[in-house]
Amino acid sequence: MRALFFLFFSTSLFALVTIAPVDIGAKPGLSGNISGSLSSKSGNTENDEYSLGLRAQYDQGSDYVTWGALTYDYGKSNGTKNEDKIYAHLRYIHAIDDAKIWTSEFFVQTERDKFKDINERSLLGAGLRWRFLNSEEWGKAYAGFDAMLEQIDYAHPLINPNENNSRLNSYLAWTQTFTNTTKLSFLGYFQPKFNDTSDFVSLQTLELIVPIYGKLNLTLTAKYGYDSAPAVNVKKADSAYVTSLLWSF
Repeated sequence: MRALFFLFFSTSLFALVTIAPVDIGAKPGLSGNISGSLSSKSGNTENDEYSLGLRAQYDQGSDYVTWGALTYDYGKSNGTKNEDKIYAHLRYIHAIDDAKIWTSEFFVQTERDKFKDINERSLLGAGLRWRFLNSEEWGKAYAGFDAMLEQIDYAHPLINPNENNSRLNSYLAWTQTFTNTTKLSFLGYFQPKFNDTSDFVSLQTLELIVPIYGKLNLTLTAKYGYDSAPAVNVKKADSAYVTSLLWSF
């Protein structure tokens, strides 16, 4: 059984806690999901990777929903650490109209990524979300527009000076459920500075969740991120193709 587990997770993984957007009243009460992965290789290649993800959500049922996510990723290759990052996000969504087509949202986020020279990147934002599609045939789609404050503290500030920025946080989100269980979702962010739109961060994620047994799911994800002005000696683009297991509660 252990050998099968390592074989299944034989590719580079990171924790995933699902990107599908949520509607107020869709799942009242407390819910969420947990993901964890382990990859280990020995012999000619020594490689170990560990990931853990948690998402918890409370849906009040009529006026608001709030959710939080936490992920941690760690990896070593031939005894040298090559990944160490942590991410936490908390979001509150409140209905504006009775149909909940328009909602207000507030969020805070913090992250650390030693291999991008980031000791801490903190975000604080608020804005509006518009659900412009709600169809059994075509799914649900949303557009979000937020004002966001960003603070970045780098590990080597003499090389990469710390930053305090204000950005637009705009996004498109779409989700569709097939055969009542399988879910396909897309989330795309674009975050330019207000005073310099050539300095921007973007992230696109496509996710497929397929039930395996009970509350256990197989998740397939493609992810592409781009930072037009990263820290010195950090690449602008990152991409990942991920297979992971996810348990919902």
